[in-house]
Amino acid sequence: MSVVNRRELVAGLASVGVLGGGAVAWRVRSTVLGNDGSDRSDSDEHNDDDGEGDDEGDDASDGAVTLETIDAPGSDAGAVTIPTDGVSLVVFFSAVCHRCRSLMPNLVEAQAQLADDHGDAVTVVSVASHQTEEQLRDWWAEHDGDWTLAYDGDGTLGREYGVTRHPVLLAIDADGDVRWRDEGELETERIVDRVESVLEEPVETDDD
Repeated sequence: MSVVNRRELVAGLASVGVLGGGAVAWRVRSTVLGNDGSDRSDSDEHNDDDGEGDDEGDDASDGAVTLETIDAPGSDAGAVTIPTDGVSLVVFFSAVCHRCRSLMPNLVEAQAQLADDHGDAVTVVSVASHQTEEQLRDWWAEHDGDWTLAYDGDGTLGREYGVTRHPVLLAIDADGDVRWRDEGELETERIVDRVESVLEEPVETDDD
């Protein structure tokens, strides 16, 4: 039995849809870009409040989080640690979320463009917390995913960054700080522009 399936037995079928649309808290540096244009009102049936999202983030640890990765197109079975050495574009999604399906074509184009233009400087990781490994693999192939697919079965990474709904996109720097956050069905150009803005921002140092 895979790690995912063992977690599914613990979580149970009732875990589907537990991520809520409550208040969101996350660790943000003063240099974080604004999320104007986010559509937080466009929730779906899987964004019901679970009553636990209001104060998550206050208890977030400062350590890295390692997730299991799934053998799927563009993704190898193994593990990925967030943050990475560069900028990570982390996409929290659910296979039963309508907006997540609508986002995928633009995300496919954005990932390809970022890979072509910036190579290993940007790591794209899509993160799911529900469904079985087989269901996620099938969904991934159906929607042309071609980058790292990770499983956050116990919700550790989601809690670390105050994620309570889907989809959520985060640009996370090497220190684990969120430099851009947005939600909804974003255009390819917006995704690329925001990630590139993080890449281009000068690194702060203690030198005078």
